[in-house]
Amino acid sequence: MGKKKPKWKAEYLNSLYKIYDWDKKLAGYFFPKYTDDMEERHDKNESVPDDVFTEKLNKSKASVSGGNLLVPMLKLNLLDIQEGLDLDYTIESLETNLKRTKLWKQWITHNHQQFSIIGTGVYTAREDRNMLSIVLGIDSDLILGEVEVVTKLTPLLDNLHEAGLL
Repeated sequence: MGKKKPKWKAEYLNSLYKIYDWDKKLAGYFFPKYTDDMEERHDKNESVPDDVFTEKLNKSKASVSGGNLLVPMLKLNLLDIQEGLDLDYTIESLETNLKRTKLWKQWITHNHQQFSIIGTGVYTAREDRNMLSIVLGIDSDLILGEVEVVTKLTPLLDNLHEAGLL
């Protein structure tokens, strides 16, 4: 018997999709690119609030031209330590995180075309200052909806998981 592939799940909430792994752990967020639809709506002088409009797009399973996938990149474990850190520990942590950052860079270099990644950005996670998250800008049409979004993102998520990045 072959090894069963992990099953990703998506949950729509307030214009974004939370992405969960097979253990129901939050793996990331997907922010669809609604801007083209919103610009067209504003050009037509439609007065529906943006949140109502994005809700309508998601319910109707509209097509959008990509979005941003935000996933954890690395855990620093160096900030907000009151008692101070051992210098050797600090060096080891920085070296480990540098290796992981280079692994991300290498993965992006080798996979950006396959997954239509047009840009990246690194941010401090809102909930944890020791966590850096990476945003992958994806330029590929997709259909909105929990099943549809996770179906589109599964090859990318599987590849990141197999590379040890998720």
